[in-house]
Amino acid sequence: MKRIWPMMVAMIVLVGCSDDPTMEPPADDVVLRIAIDGRVTADWTLTDLEARVAFTEVTIDGDLQSGPLLLDVLAASGVDEWGTAEVIGMGEGRVFAVGLDINSSEVDEGWILDVTKQGTLKLAAPDLQREQWVRDVGEITIP
Repeated sequence: MKRIWPMMVAMIVLVGCSDDPTMEPPADDVVLRIAIDGRVTADWTLTDLEARVAFTEVTIDGDLQSGPLLLDVLAASGVDEWGTAEVIGMGEGRVFAVGLDINSSEVDEGWILDVTKQGTLKLAAPDLQREQWVRDVGEITIP
């Protein structure tokens, strides 16, 4: 058990951190960072999101998800056109970091960044199985 603990801590520390060592870490109140080609285009706090991006509700598998649509957040972050992106956060159970690769052709008005009871963001979509939902989303990177 002693060997697993440091590995879990290392994975938790990596969440929300870009692979690009030249990027400054986000401020403590930032819940979401958008980066294009290694350059930060937006650091969002929950207050900023609520003030600048329309929130909506989407029901997925009988559960109500409430927050901004992914496409609206990307547009408000200065992302006009994109092909692929990686959504970085935590997997189901929040014990391991995940990166979900998404393609712009798959994303539609059903993809939402649900604001959780903990004040974090969860990427959910009818097209994704629950196991693929990204919890505690901290960064979206676009190559």
